[in-house]
Amino acid sequence: MAEDLMDKVFSFFSKDGLTDEKQNMLKSISKELSQSKYVKFFRMRSEETDPSFMSFLFSIYKTIYPIKMFMKDEVKINKLKTMTVDACIDGNVKEIIKRLDTAALDEKAKSLSGEQLIASIQADVDLLTSRFNTSQIAAVNHRYQMVSVLNQFVLYNFSAFFKKFDPHFVDGSFVIEPKFPAIKTILMVDQIGEFLTVVQSLKAEEDWTSVINLINTCEGLPIVNVEQFNNMIKMLREVHASKILELMIQYTLRNPVWHYKHTVFTETIGEIWLESKRADALNYIARINNAKKNSQISALTKEIFESTDLTRLENYTVQISETYRRKKVEYFLYAEGLNYFKAFLDDYIEKEIKEICDIIIIRGQWTNVSMSREMSEALHRLLELQTPINDLDIVMSEDGNDGSRLRSAMLRVDRDQTQVRYINSIVGSNNQDALEIINKAAQDLIIIGKHLKVLIEDIQKKHPELLINWRELTMFSKEPLSQRMISDYKKINYFIQLMHLCTN
Repeated sequence: MAEDLMDKVFSFFSKDGLTDEKQNMLKSISKELSQSKYVKFFRMRSEETDPSFMSFLFSIYKTIYPIKMFMKDEVKINKLKTMTVDACIDGNVKEIIKRLDTAALDEKAKSLSGEQLIASIQADVDLLTSRFNTSQIAAVNHRYQMVSVLNQFVLYNFSAFFKKFDPHFVDGSFVIEPKFPAIKTILMVDQIGEFLTVVQSLKAEEDWTSVINLINTCEGLPIVNVEQFNNMIKMLREVHASKILELMIQYTLRNPVWHYKHTVFTETIGEIWLESKRADALNYIARINNAKKNSQISALTKEIFESTDLTRLENYTVQISETYRRKKVEYFLYAEGLNYFKAFLDDYIEKEIKEICDIIIIRGQWTNVSMSREMSEALHRLLELQTPINDLDIVMSEDGNDGSRLRSAMLRVDRDQTQVRYINSIVGSNNQDALEIINKAAQDLIIIGKHLKVLIEDIQKKHPELLINWRELTMFSKEPLSQRMISDYKKINYFIQLMHLCTN
């Protein structure tokens, strides 16, 4: 009887102009369909999908719906990633992770110096890198690969599929199982193809029990029955391996070479997890170094400045820079250093250094004129830096050329990521200008400091060699010249150290 039916069917096919080769292939497909264990899913005469197939899909949908809801929660997914790693690493690695925990490091910091703590952290980071080896990384990646495959599967749009049969179907409603009528298979080719794609990587031989137990633990209650889930996977694999769904579509489309899309779902987390642990540890080291650096900066500013109000710039500032830092774009790298230099320029160079240079350079009788010229030129270059500092601060103001463009770009950056490059370009250019000013200042201060050191040695000699009228010059100074030069030399030296800290 079945043979008669196939003959009639292919008699019909031949009228459509099919080649002999295709007719033979389709005849073979028809035979496979009729002999399939799951032939009940397909009505060959009418080329309809039987309601039994939709009931099968609905039973799957009921089983995985809680997982679908779980997978939509980003917080739970991140927790699952952590638990996946924890389930695959050995005790040695777990012990290292405990030692690198922030709370544990904070406790260590109470009894260790900064250098000792940094050495301890670095040693554990190196140990973690060697202990969390390729085999453990592979185990983590394989386990989470299963999670990734499952995620792709549960996110399949079953609801849209069911609505082809029942337009009133409600997603997540399981009180009453819908009554599915038979429907022409040709109307569901895309949906069946997508279903085959997301099912292809669900292997029954994998350890799904461990994955489901992790999900249940992460949720805090058993949202999926492990045995029921494993039975579902076995059934899915059996249906998939039978090729019944491919055959249904090939038969319906008269296309014996139709095939679903092969897609490999990959998501590796082992390397990412290791890198995140390394980054956390190195960030802690950076915190220690920053604390040390800030302590040094604080100590130096106290030595250098008499005033506690050191705010001189209005727009290129650390405070405004935080707005950019929070948006994860370029920020004002040298705002602190440039502000300190402006304060040093205002309060010290234009007053004390200029005054003592006027006494030494203008009134001094030098035996080496080139030295006095070098010192004078360095001072003039320092004083001339007021202009580029002011220009930079003005251009970054709300009415300034760069400031107005930055303000407009920052308003759009959240919804338009192309603004990031634009912001980075403007801020980067201004950072370069600020660094150039600081570097020029440091070079000229080194020149003045170097000459002051030589002059300090010269004034203390019984028979000075560089200036021959030191005794006369002391009359033009409110304090002993030797004492002033020593103080100025120290402050310049401190300030150069400060600039080094602020630019590195």
